[in-house]
Formats: sequence, C-alpha cells, structure tokens
Amino acid sequence: MNKKTLSLQAADAIWSSVCIACVLFLVVGASPIAARADAPSTKCDRFLIEKMASAPKSGWSYVIARLEGKISPDKEAALRRCGADIRRRLPVIGSVALAVPSRNLAKLAALPFIVHLSSDEMVKKSDEFTVSSSGADVAFANFGLTGQGVTVAVVDSGIQHHPDLKDGRKGFRVIASANFVPGANSARDECGHGTHVAGIIAGNGSASSGPNCFRTFYGIARRANLVNVRVLDETGQGTVSGVIAGIQWVIQHRTDYGIRIMNISMGHPVGESYTTDPLCQAVEQAWKSGIFVVCAAGNMGRKNATRTPGADNDGWGTAYGTIQSPGNDPYVLTVGAMRSMDGMRSHDTIATYSSRGPTRLDFVLKPDIVAPGNQIISLSAHDGYLVNTYPENVVPPSTYCTAPRSDASSPYYRLSGTSMAAPVVAGAAALMLEKDPTLSPDTIKARLMISADRWSAPDGSWDPCTYGAGYLDIPAALNCSATPAIPALSPTLYVDSAGNVRVNTQNIIWGENIIWGVSGVTDLNIIWGENIIWGTNIIWGTGTLAADPIWTDNIIWGTSTAAIDLSNSVRSGDD
Repeated sequence: MNKKTLSLQAADAIWSSVCIACVLFLVVGASPIAARADAPSTKCDRFLIEKMASAPKSGWSYVIARLEGKISPDKEAALRRCGADIRRRLPVIGSVALAVPSRNLAKLAALPFIVHLSSDEMVKKSDEFTVSSSGADVAFANFGLTGQGVTVAVVDSGIQHHPDLKDGRKGFRVIASANFVPGANSARDECGHGTHVAGIIAGNGSASSGPNCFRTFYGIARRANLVNVRVLDETGQGTVSGVIAGIQWVIQHRTDYGIRIMNISMGHPVGESYTTDPLCQAVEQAWKSGIFVVCAAGNMGRKNATRTPGADNDGWGTAYGTIQSPGNDPYVLTVGAMRSMDGMRSHDTIATYSSRGPTRLDFVLKPDIVAPGNQIISLSAHDGYLVNTYPENVVPPSTYCTAPRSDASSPYYRLSGTSMAAPVVAGAAALMLEKDPTLSPDTIKARLMISADRWSAPDGSWDPCTYGAGYLDIPAALNCSATPAIPALSPTLYVDSAGNVRVNTQNIIWGENIIWGVSGVTDLNIIWGENIIWGTNIIWGTGTLAADPIWTDNIIWGTSTAAIDLSNSVRSGDD
C-alpha cells in the first residue's frame, strides 16, 4: 500500500467551495504542574511550533495559555513584558486567552509559569428524516415523551425567535441567552446555524401544522427548553476562547436553568492530545459537573477532492483519523451523520463526508454513535447569513402547505452535516431525562451506545471507526436499563504483536469483559463487534504507533492549518 501524506492546506483546497463546515478550534489544557525549564517548543501545540519555526517578524498571534497556579500581578507584568494582552480569563481550565506579537511567541513560552500554549484560532460551524429514522416518533406515540422539563444548552451561533420554539401561552422556550461574540449586541442568531440546530432538538412543528399543512417538521424533543449560548458570528466563526467562555457560562448557570445537556455542533482538526487541548478540557469539566455533552464528529470524511470511479466511500475515498476536537475527547458522546437512501431506515448508510476515527494522536475509537444528519429540514433564521447567501436551501412552503404564506419568507431551511446529527442525539437525551431525571451523563452515553443498532456498509463490512457503536435507536435507549459503575469513556485502539488493530479494554471494563461495570453486559462484542477492528496493518501499515505515526494512504494527517471550510456538497446535502 503506497504511503502518502496530504497537508490540511491541500484539504483546504479540497473543501474550499463549502458553506456549512465544522468549527475549527485549537486549544490548550493540562493539570497545573511545577515550573519547568523545557524548551519553549515543548510547551506548544504543533501549530505554534510551526509558526515559531518560521520566525515571524510581524503580526499577532492569539493563544490560550495554561498557567501554573492563579494569575497574579507579577504574572500579568511578565505577560506585558512579552507584549501580551489578556483577552479573556478562562478559570474553568486554569487558562487565559492572550494576544501576543508573533515574534514574541518563544519568549512567552519560555516564561516559567506558562504550562502550555495552544493556538486560539477562528472557529466555524460544523454541519423529517431525523424523527422517523431515530425512532423519535415511536417515543412520542408509545411513551408520550416530549422533553418537557429538560433544558438543553445550544452553544452555537445563537437562536432566533421562531414559532416552532414557542409553547402556547408559556411563550418562547429559549429560557436564557448569553453572548460571547465581541462586538455583537445580543445573542440573536445572525447566521442561521444555531437556529437550525435548536429546531432539530426542540422544534414543535407549529409553522408546518394546521388544516392547510400536509407535512410537519418536528424536532426530537418538541417541548424541551433551550438555553442560547452564542459563540459564533454571522458567518459562523468565532474564537476558541470564546467557545470556552460559553461553556464556562453553561457550567456556572447549570443549576439556575436546569441545564442537563449541551450540544456542540462544531470542531477543529486535532492539534494536540485531548489531555492538553483546552476545548476538550472544558467539555470534560462540563461532563463532570453533570452535563451530558454531545459533539459533532466533523465533516472531513472524504479523502478525495472529487468522486473517483471505483474508489470506496461512494467514490470519494475514506479519510480515517479525521474526528474533530472536542469530539476526540473520550468523555463526550461524538456523533457521525447518516443519510437516507430511499426512505427506509434499513437502507440508510453513512454520509460520505462524516468524519471517521480513530482520533489523531490518542487513537480513541470514535465516533461513538451515528444519527440522521443529511438533508435535514429544520428552522430557518429568515434574515440570517445562510438564507441570504444560499437561498437555494430554503424549503418552499408548497412542499408542506397547500395555502401560500402571507409573507415571502419560509420558516424552514435544509442543511446537512454532523452538525445536524449531534442535536438529534441531544434531543434523544432530553427524552431519556424526561423519563428518568436521575440519569447521569455516563449512564445516558452507555445506554445510547449499548442500545444502538449495529450497522454495516452495504457490502456487509463492519467498521466501528465509521459507525461507532451503531445507529441511534431512541425507543431501545428508553427501554435500556444498563447503568455503568465507572465513567463510560470511549476506548482507545492499539496494534497487537501480529499487527491487528484491537480495542484496548483496560480503561473501559471492570472485571472480565464487563463493559464499564454494567451488570448483565458481559461481551465487548455487543457494542463494537469483534475486538479485532482491522486485520494486519490495514491502517497503520508498517509504521509504529507513536505520537505522530507513519500512516498508510488510508489516514491523512499532514500539517494542519487553522481554517477549513467544507464544500458546497456538504452545505447543500450532497451525500
């Protein structure tokens, strides 16, 4: 098998024609340790190392600095001597976001109280099939569950007022809002991405209901409450530190608004281990505070720029190792996107753009689960950036209503991506918590994965790095009684002495082959199938399993860049 590498600069060219993307973050995070005399480069992620190597003489860099201990006047003075300005304080991960002259990066990294530096780059959004293929309609019919009383935080581009987010006389079900976009006057959605995500979670179909309507677009948990945390601007961009500030706000206000779930439909190419990635550290803090965190896997699953006859993944080739941060964190539930082939769930398959595992550097087996995510109709922010820039994705009222609307706008919009699959699972979690409010994040994750329908490609091949534990099955999750005794961490992969890639069960079992200590579940195969994931050298080739291994042509790390925008095919729903 020929080895080749492709830089993410090349990936930029591949995807440059897109709109709906996955958010890019580059971050920091590690436990405070004693001051070290390490070389500055050993404290930095790969992106900053590359920048320092180029010896920039001008320009500014935006970084997230993990500090040893709390910030003090002496430390602030030392930062100022490097020309650094504190842009945000991020105590949830013991860090500060800084702007620093690029020529002073090495000087900043050399400060003894700086534990780690990560690039704080611009971030972008990641993106009735949802209801029927997930089983949400069965959950409503058989259990009467609507998510009522459960609150989901949507960390995104904001949420716009929409009739589908009202609840009769109770009014707007967005019960709180916070804005972390500099220069913005409110948390209102000027993009459209966050409103679309909110509708997938909790839309009640009001604008497509009534005597003149023959099609209604429901969300998964149609009476759930929402908390709007705006971290992305009108074009779906923001900063990592802004996203972390939003997560920090959710943690601080979780009891005020009863927040039990947080949806993050964004991500960035992995630049460091999840153990030091600040965004991963932030979502872990949310998880440990009792919030179930759902993350999009990313939309980078295609290997080729165009369809290639005879290639896999419907001609696009499969880009393994493309899970985005923070979906690479083993705590959170990471979701890939499925597409409908002919309206029958049994024929659904993976969306070609859905990112594949394992995770870069840590080799965590991801995604955890897959859910409907292609050509999803949900709420429209009628004057937002997406509608104005890509009006072809607006859903014509004639497709669901016999009588024309009185205004020229449509309340619905169509998008595709893992951004759309993640909120399907967030809505499913809301139904589970309505049924049993005592569930912990680990129990929700375990039940969703154990109950998922094991899925395979049309040729029958089974690939956990594509489908995870399987396809979301909400009724089965509601009927599942498994309760883990230890954290339900996603496992890592390793290569055995024969060259086979296997699941490492050391950190996910308690006792012989008992997954996460769940009584009654005694076989690892019940979730991931055979623990031999691939035969000899399918992914790792002859390379060694090191921090930056030698990959075969099935995995492309290359050198990452700070911004990727996916192709029009992902935005418009080309599978």
